[in-house]
Amino acid sequence: MLTQEQIKTYNEDGYVKVEGLFTPEEVEELGSEMIRIIGDWGEETIGWRGPWREKYLAEDEQQATKAVLMHNPHFYSATWGRVMFNEKLVGCVQDLIGSSVQWHHTVLHAKPPERGTPFPMHQDYPFYPHDGLDFVDCLLHLDDTPLESGSLCVVPGSHKDGGLEHIMGPETAPHLPTDVYHPDRVESIPIPAKAGDVIFFSYCTIHWSNVNRTDKWRRSVRFGYHDSAMRPVGRYDDDPYRIDPNNVLEANTNTIVSGYKANQAAN
Repeated sequence: MLTQEQIKTYNEDGYVKVEGLFTPEEVEELGSEMIRIIGDWGEETIGWRGPWREKYLAEDEQQATKAVLMHNPHFYSATWGRVMFNEKLVGCVQDLIGSSVQWHHTVLHAKPPERGTPFPMHQDYPFYPHDGLDFVDCLLHLDDTPLESGSLCVVPGSHKDGGLEHIMGPETAPHLPTDVYHPDRVESIPIPAKAGDVIFFSYCTIHWSNVNRTDKWRRSVRFGYHDSAMRPVGRYDDDPYRIDPNNVLEANTNTIVSGYKANQAAN
């Protein structure tokens, strides 16, 4: 599925965009089903809460952003149940991390028009930490996503640092400290995309996205896949965001960074 150049880009930069992986017909079917799912079961919120909002948003916008975030759309749609096994999608993941892959999650990220919520700089690793680096997030775009709609922005090469310590707690989703990791302090690059494009990125790649200020929706869906030999670490069963401080951030960061270096040496 992927060229050697695309695989090299992913290994070096922590991400690669594959244009037109899904056909217009496939995008139309998935998008129509997503509209139905949002209409029947979706709930609009302001998005991630937390003190980071003061650093990313003007005062009059801090409580006015909008988002529809839904886990497991396959619970509501056979179409979305099938897509996680899409041969093109899974084939790209296999090219990046090997033939034995396991699906982990599907999450809808929908930013409504005009004030679709931003997301602060973070890694996805703290949300679902595992004992290795071979975990790929795949962002499928259901709409054209120019920069002004809040396209994904990434910090190239940041995946090589492994899992970083995030701000945690019951009042916020995990995010990197804003006094160090902020778009004004850390250089990132935007990745505008067209409907049907998929961005593949490591769960240790630092990324963020801005407000959707267009008059159109920005709908994308994230699929997570990992090497089937990997196992989750450091999570309390009753807390989806908290990480066991005796397990993961110090000890496991060394493990996954060592694993990355070993993998690179082998290749």
